[in-house]
Amino acid sequence: MRRSGFTLIELLVAILLFALLSLMAYRGLDAMARANERVVGDSDRWQEITLFFERFAADASQPSGRSVRGGDGTPLPPWWGRALAEPANADAQLEFTRKSPPGQDDVRLAYRLRAHNAELLIWPVLDRGPASTALVYPLLEDVSAMRLRYLDSQGRWQDVWPAPGVDEALPRAVSIELAVSGEAPVQRIFALP
Repeated sequence: MRRSGFTLIELLVAILLFALLSLMAYRGLDAMARANERVVGDSDRWQEITLFFERFAADASQPSGRSVRGGDGTPLPPWWGRALAEPANADAQLEFTRKSPPGQDDVRLAYRLRAHNAELLIWPVLDRGPASTALVYPLLEDVSAMRLRYLDSQGRWQDVWPAPGVDEALPRAVSIELAVSGEAPVQRIFALP
């Protein structure tokens, strides 16, 4: 009489094959989950960078030609900036007066890089008193470098504004380059009206 069924060896081989297939499927799913986390993280990071540039563009596209008075009474130009955040404890890297909707006062604001964070500074009043301080809003974290440059009417890029020998209140355009940790530097150029 002939018996049907699996031998112990056949059963062990089947279990071993099932275990190998399960392990391969688990590793594949794990790799896909990790890749998805990286893609979502990168997407979120690029969204933060894009929002920073959109905010900067909205502010820079509405410059006002109005000078203001600093906390010590000295006049400040309508647009003031330098290429790099030096010294590291500087109050601002770019400071300018932005137009506001009709019926509202213009706003004095600044952008700076401090402790690897790109920040927006907004002063509550245009002409500052000795105790006037800006409100600081963090915009972007893990920024390793921020470089600004300013285009004059002759088509030359300047590292500081007002530029020596240039008799203009506002530049024609501003270039901003951000180096975000772990990413290639990103540069955007914004034309000013």
